[in-house]
Amino acid sequence: MDTRMYIMAHKKFQVPDKNGYIPLQVGSALNEDLGYQKDDTGIQISAKNKTYCELTGMYWIWKNIQCDNVGICHYRRYFVQDELLTIEYMEQCLKKYDIIVPDSGMTMYENVYKHYENRHKIKDLNICGEVLLQKYPKDYAAFKWSLERNFMSLGNMVITSKTLYDEYCSWLFDILFEVEKRINIENYDDYQKRVFGFLSERLFRTWLLNRPLKVREERVLFIDEQ
Repeated sequence: MDTRMYIMAHKKFQVPDKNGYIPLQVGSALNEDLGYQKDDTGIQISAKNKTYCELTGMYWIWKNIQCDNVGICHYRRYFVQDELLTIEYMEQCLKKYDIIVPDSGMTMYENVYKHYENRHKIKDLNICGEVLLQKYPKDYAAFKWSLERNFMSLGNMVITSKTLYDEYCSWLFDILFEVEKRINIENYDDYQKRVFGFLSERLFRTWLLNRPLKVREERVLFIDEQ
């Protein structure tokens, strides 16, 4: 079975010595070659990295990679138990579950909506909801419900079959590309310009909630590497 764990990175880092872990340089169209697989080949949106963050790598995998299972982690964030999850563990787990996601985080604000309002531009989240309602009305109730709770799934990390991954990406990018047409980020600072990465983290939980999936949560380790 062909199972791959792609590590999203925009800078040099210590690549784990683990079978199946593949570093992927995101935003490679905008930066010098790091010597990793780049996301600016084939069908790609690499030049959008400053606003789409790791999603440019996710898009590249969606459009250009054929495999059985695919995972997404980051150069500083990994799925772990006692150690980084092995490919063998992922494959065994996916025999029982449809998808592996990070364990849920909890915002200290009243709910996810208030968290976004305090950290980002709330009008962007509202516009995202409008687009979702127009394009995927059956998912809108799950979107509203998730925003009214205080559990979050951050990082755009996932392990699942490539078939299910492709289904998610088709849904996600259809929404985000329309949101991109409706918001003006010209005067945003560099952090807030990462808006599509922020929105996707809220959309991921919406997508999970409204599909009949067996979900497995795994712990995420943050490596404080500069």
